[in-house]
Amino acid sequence: MGFPPYTKTFHTSPYSGIDPSRPELSTAGKTIVVTGGGSGIGPRITQAFATSGATKIVILGRTVSSLEKTKKEVEAAHTNVTVYTSVADITDESAVSKAFEGIEKALGKVDILVSNAGYLPDTKPIAECNVEEWFRGMTVNVKGNLILSKAFLKHAAENPIFVHVSTGGCHIPPMPANSAYAVSKMAAARMMEYLAFENPQIRVHIIHPGVIQTEMYKKSSEGGLDFAFDDIELPASFAVWIVSPEAEFLQGKFVWSNWDIEELKAKKEHLLSTDDLTLGLQGWP
Repeated sequence: MGFPPYTKTFHTSPYSGIDPSRPELSTAGKTIVVTGGGSGIGPRITQAFATSGATKIVILGRTVSSLEKTKKEVEAAHTNVTVYTSVADITDESAVSKAFEGIEKALGKVDILVSNAGYLPDTKPIAECNVEEWFRGMTVNVKGNLILSKAFLKHAAENPIFVHVSTGGCHIPPMPANSAYAVSKMAAARMMEYLAFENPQIRVHIIHPGVIQTEMYKKSSEGGLDFAFDDIELPASFAVWIVSPEAEFLQGKFVWSNWDIEELKAKKEHLLSTDDLTLGLQGWP
């Protein structure tokens, strides 16, 4: 099973335009925070920002061991980079508040937040689901991002950028046993649109990372989903490109990392609304 292309070119691996080593994509001097930095695509996003010149990177997550593993790997690959770890569950407002207070005190205000942490509830049809488990998707993916948004607003630098890692699954027709995740991610994406609308001083981007072979994907495959995989470096590099000046025109929009950036730029004068960016997905599969 494959997703539909919105641009004629549909990438499954990184390419030169989104290479984080491009000088035009430099994040040197910026303070970066990546949630879910210890697992899934989080470590690769962290590596990509280090490649782009960021030397002050904070990874936030629930598990000390996984955060420390990412820290060690990134610092080994980039000797000029210091990765700071912060242990917090994004659904715990007090913990997140303390984490951001600590970040500002140590590194200054936050320039870029990549909201990558998320939760995939058990993949069961509505008739068979456990209500508490189904709603945990809302707790982590919606409440957690609300808490992050409030902390970010309080501790953000000038001209800050908020990147929310979402899923294309909330913009296509229903898939088997995916209601809990899709509904929570759709709600979170809509919340990001409001965050952008209410706070014009902030750049907000919503991205679909592609289909990456992570533990979360393994869980989703239990519900009968079967897709071709994308290279994990694709969303990592794309996260760096989306915060660059080249991508500013996509403020508040839902964009897939698979879409070609040059083709997106060519469409920017005509297709600027979220609805327009979703039109290419209609009629799938």
